Amino acid sequence: MSAHLPFRLARLALICVLASPSCAFGQQRPPSWLTGAQLLRQRQQPTRVDWQGVSVRGGLTNLSKAQQIAILLDRRIDPERLIDLTAERVPLDELMARAADQIDAAVAWLGPLAYVGPRAAAHRLRTLAALRAADARRLPKPERDVFEREASWSWPELAEPRTLVAELATTAHVEVEGVDLIPHDLWPAADLPRLSWTDRLTLLANEFDLTFRFADSTRVRLVPIVEPVVIERRYPAGKQAAETAARWRRLVPDAEIDISAGKLVVRGRLEDHELLRPAKPGPEPVTQPGVQVYTLTVREQPIAAVLNTLRASSVELKVDEEALQRAQLTLDRRVSFRVERATLEELLHAALKPAGLTFVREGNVYKIVPPPSDNAD
Repeated sequence: MSAHLPFRLARLALICVLASPSCAFGQQRPPSWLTGAQLLRQRQQPTRVDWQGVSVRGGLTNLSKAQQIAILLDRRIDPERLIDLTAERVPLDELMARAADQIDAAVAWLGPLAYVGPRAAAHRLRTLAALRAADARRLPKPERDVFEREASWSWPELAEPRTLVAELATTAHVEVEGVDLIPHDLWPAADLPRLSWTDRLTLLANEFDLTFRFADSTRVRLVPIVEPVVIERRYPAGKQAAETAARWRRLVPDAEIDISAGKLVVRGRLEDHELLRPAKPGPEPVTQPGVQVYTLTVREQPIAAVLNTLRASSVELKVDEEALQRAQLTLDRRVSFRVERATLEELLHAALKPAGLTFVREGNVYKIVPPPSDNAD
């Protein structure tokens, strides 16, 4: 048996309530998990909780049911640990982050699934998934389709992780080597939303500090994760490379940023690159008599990327980083919105409000700040 068996058994009850259609705690299938734009809107909705001495299991169970969000708790987190958390009109994303912080954990959204696990495991999850998806894309087109195809994923109570890996191997018609690196364990029943094959194996392997490599389209090998888990990308440096690099280092302090051969070389997590990458498509200015208006559609982009897009359109923006830090607000919150023939002020309001931010104008500069403390929005 696993050395963490008490956590395993307690976790059975948690995920049964959250995800299992055949769980002893209730025979009815849970509501369909929210996905896409509906999920993103729900994650931005103000949420109220009053948890006093509530277990991780109880809190996440109630949250999952009320919000229709799929949650997976890592095998290493004790679901009986107690949480004290009171929040009024706090966005769901922020609420989950606060709850995870109390149990020395973090939240990572892998598509429509909220993964709650040890900080290191959560911080690297989306980057690992992106790296493995990129590996699959390098395979010949006919062979890679099975690894990119999305499917829901479920397993019965007391499932063994090694058996789940074997089932994934059968689905993709591949041989998975290194399964002996996964210790014997018993997992709760689960019913997860649609994920790609590479995301499913990444999710499972990450709970054992493992990832995988493609030997070819018929052989995959599980291997230990080597830290740090980063993606390296190159961006045009522009005429003010040093100034841009300095600003980017403030925006993503955990990333490594260098200037080389006229390029900004960034080595960081997927989230770091998303903060630096301009949202697309960019705003389309349309001139009306006496005013300039914009048309822009953004779907699930970090607010920092939206701000970078506006900067690229010659909008002068300044972020009050100290004020945001005091208010426990960040620029990595994802937003979705659409504006059509909107003024710049209307565009900024539409972009910033879902992120819990606002702006003040100082001459020609728009300063990004937290909302007033008495603002119910």
